[in-house]
Amino acid sequence: MNTPICNFLERYTGENRLRLHMPGHKGEFPHDITEVFGADSLYQSDLSGGIIGTSEALAASVFGAKKTCYSCGGSTLAIQAGLAVLKSQGCNTIAASRYSHRALASAAALLKMNVKWLYPREYMTADVTYNSETVSGADALFITNIDYYGGTWKFINPKMPVLIDNAHGAYLKFVDKNIFGTEYLHPLDLGFPLICAESAHKTLPVITGSAYLHFSDSADAPRAKEMMAMFGSSSPSYLILESLDRFNSMIAENVQMVNNACEAVALLKEKLESSGIPMRKSDPLRITINARECGMSGFEFARGLRANGVECEMADENYVVLMFSAITSMEDCERAEMAVMFVPMGIPQPLVKFPAIQPAVDMPMWEAMFKPQRIVSVERASGEVCGALKSPCPPGVPLIFPGEIIDHNVVEALKMHGVKTVSVLTKSGV
Repeated sequence: MNTPICNFLERYTGENRLRLHMPGHKGEFPHDITEVFGADSLYQSDLSGGIIGTSEALAASVFGAKKTCYSCGGSTLAIQAGLAVLKSQGCNTIAASRYSHRALASAAALLKMNVKWLYPREYMTADVTYNSETVSGADALFITNIDYYGGTWKFINPKMPVLIDNAHGAYLKFVDKNIFGTEYLHPLDLGFPLICAESAHKTLPVITGSAYLHFSDSADAPRAKEMMAMFGSSSPSYLILESLDRFNSMIAENVQMVNNACEAVALLKEKLESSGIPMRKSDPLRITINARECGMSGFEFARGLRANGVECEMADENYVVLMFSAITSMEDCERAEMAVMFVPMGIPQPLVKFPAIQPAVDMPMWEAMFKPQRIVSVERASGEVCGALKSPCPPGVPLIFPGEIIDHNVVEALKMHGVKTVSVLTKSGV
């Protein structure tokens, strides 16, 4: 497959021109350029017919999208732009899982959109109930397709505009459903109109910050570039664009690499399970180990892995999460197996139960976020109104949102996550 961005960068570098343009390193990083003549412009690529627009069209064909826009600001920028597209179409209230990335909250606040939260059955999971009652009053729906533990939502057509955060699932487009089933689907295979924001760098072999904003066949996309420009840097990275461009060719030439990786991880899961390692059900490129059943916290298990030469993606009180990639090999999985098996096991412990919090709302999030605030200790925050997002990272999912009242349950939840201080609204006269 053609790689127009890569080809241009190779040609430009080979010409050895005196670079009297940005960036200031003047060629020390040869493929890191700005919008020089012929390089196209990310936010104008719809109009120019240049190398970026051509590459984006190739990506759309690879993923089966009507339109694909590149993001150099990760899925955060894609979520922001997707939400702005919905706002431009008249959406003022969006129904969203309480398990949503902080990018949704910040973009909704800036766009003065209200959020109707849908609460999961279990803390920090994407599995929430979508029906006419739960989404009543909303103009659109925001869905998280895969959560950090590897769980997913139930694929139901809500028959309203949909924006899906598929940050962890770009690789799903290339998974053989005959082998791995249809429980985990790529959003573009769901069969109803939607906008899909997804990280490429989380599971595909591309540079950090690489992401896509896809539009399905029936989704409205004319103002997508305009909305991306609203939130994105006016100096997008050509190194990121190059890596996205190169992936189009890589996957077209060897789509089987994704299935090979999934098969390697599936075999690893079987080996760990047969060795008595307790795991939570997860998507094909993830292993979520129940550390408590191994006699320790997820943090302690992560330290054990680190001592054995492996760094995990995320750990918390209960679990440790191992994320693999479209280029994961059998050798990678064998190394991971050895690291897990050498972690000393202890006496099983019960899972830490986090309080289910559903805070009352004092004012809209977009109003609270920009009011005067002060920092207080968590212990003294009860009864106050939250002023800023507070989210462990990973997973980047806020525990409390601006405009919500911090009650006793919220205080306990914050303390359990190690939060020491919180920003609250300044009271009149204080």
